[in-house]
Amino acid sequence: MKYLLRSLTVFCFLFVFVNTATAKDVCNCKGYAGVGGPCYAGVGGPAYAGVGGACYAGVGGPEYSGVGGPRYDGVGGPAYDGVGGPAYDGVGGPCYAGVGGPCYSGVGGAGENCPSVCK
Repeated sequence: MKYLLRSLTVFCFLFVFVNTATAKDVCNCKGYAGVGGPCYAGVGGPAYAGVGGACYAGVGGPEYSGVGGPRYDGVGGPAYDGVGGPAYDGVGGPCYAGVGGPCYSGVGGAGENCPSVCK
């Protein structure tokens, strides 16, 4: 009984740890998609794409990519990736993933300063 309880505790800890580690971007989530998981897309789930959900891509939703939306990537939009744009990934840009850039994830870099608008 003691072994079973210990194994169950370890399993629960790993389950919670793995689920929270994969839930950084719920709309492009890779992980458990079942009820209660970080990638669950059902009503009320963290990856729900219906009206009011975190992944709703319709007008006014957090994933809307049309003019005026938070994911609009045209000139002047919050996801514009041209020179000088908030999602520009060239040298010196906020999404630059080369050595010394905010999105660099190689040796010595963590990529933790990479803005969420970066692709």
